[in-house]
Amino acid sequence: MADVIIDITCPVCENVFKKKARDLKDGAVIKCPKCGEQTTIRGDMFTDMIKNLEKGGNA
Repeated sequence: MADVIIDITCPVCENVFKKKARDLKDGAVIKCPKCGEQTTIRGDMFTDMIKNLEKGGNA
């Protein structure tokens, strides 16, 4: 299965950058490449999406 790429919008500078959905598990820390703001992924939204896609469902 190909990696699902998600657009992430920085909550501080509103820069849009891309991350692999598989890397966005609960507790993962992502860093904006423009301003350096770090954001922690909370909840299992991305994890559930990946599981659904792997089963052949829609995101």
